[in-house]
Amino acid sequence: MNNKGFTLAELLGVIVVLSILGIVAIGVIERNVREGRLKTCKAQEKNIIEGAKMWQIDNPLNTTVSCIKISQLIDGGYIEEDLVNPMTDKKYNSNTCVDLSDDYKIKYQTEKGC
Repeated sequence: MNNKGFTLAELLGVIVVLSILGIVAIGVIERNVREGRLKTCKAQEKNIIEGAKMWQIDNPLNTTVSCIKISQLIDGGYIEEDLVNPMTDKKYNSNTCVDLSDDYKIKYQTEKGC
């Protein structure tokens, strides 16, 4: 009698072990992607705020503006035109603005922030 094959129990055991490893790997990959998106979002927010600061330096006499829109920063060349919010994978709303007070916070209109 030829006994060169695997039993059903052995095959099921291998399938169960591979399934558990796959579930753990998917969780780790998903967490890393989420953390990467958050870091990218924070970096983009920092770039947008820096663009607003540069705009404010170039326009020191314009004290009536309390919040500058992203569309104005793009038109002035202070930030890139094709910025995409990594949390939503959509372009930033042109009405989203940067509060020019001391804390320089981004005020999102419709999309979620970091």
